[in-house]
Amino acid sequence: MQKVILCLAIVSSLIVASGCAKSGSLGKTPESVRHILKLRGYDFDEKGFFAAAQARDLQAINAFIDAGMNPNVQDSDGRTALISAAARGEFDVVHALLSRGVDINIKDKSGYTALSHAIDAMHDDVEEALLSLPELDPNCRGRNNRPALMAYVWRDNKDRVEKLLARGADINMQDADGDTALHGAAQSGNVDIARLLLDKGANPNAKNKVGGTPLMWAAVYGNDDAAKLLLSRGADASLKDNDGITAAQWAVRNKRDSVAALLRGKR
Repeated sequence: MQKVILCLAIVSSLIVASGCAKSGSLGKTPESVRHILKLRGYDFDEKGFFAAAQARDLQAINAFIDAGMNPNVQDSDGRTALISAAARGEFDVVHALLSRGVDINIKDKSGYTALSHAIDAMHDDVEEALLSLPELDPNCRGRNNRPALMAYVWRDNKDRVEKLLARGADINMQDADGDTALHGAAQSGNVDIARLLLDKGANPNAKNKVGGTPLMWAAVYGNDDAAKLLLSRGADASLKDNDGITAAQWAVRNKRDSVAALLRGKR
């Protein structure tokens, strides 16, 4: 008899849930929602909320929030449900949480936001969803203290570089090595992105922690067109790094003959 009563209770709960499907909730009042969450195996606490998010239980996620759970609650690592879902590439959970007004700029204990984690794990659809939001912090950082802008430069993703710049990303932000986005474009030889960065005010003579400039990176990697562009936009070929080496000397050391020839007359 007890099993029958329990089954009837569960069926009744599911009927209530289906009746509330349009709102995404499992009940109409906080009390009824909490009761139904209990029947589904969730205690109404932070642990239960994170469990629902990890299980990708979208109805339960919405139910927790409807019943008063703070969607921005952080776990012991400082991660919100959004940050964890973004790191795992769970677009459905990310979308559900974004629709409930979560704070997308909260940082975990490592200083990473949801976008930082999505970029590091290369979850493209999650990145796009986050980048579409006007409240996004365009200067969030990921591994190696790398700005989001620089991450997209390294990935040759001009469209997202443009999106971040339009949001006011700091074009001369440096990573843990002191490199800027322009250093990255010079190293990869992406002239289109380098030109975009320069047009937006990137410093052509920015130095990293070892005194390296974008022009030196172009010289090291033999990127002739990038070197020509940098020189035309004010790059100083006479600058030396912390070891007293110029861009031309780096080109010679790495047997980048055409870049070396280009730079010899610019010292």
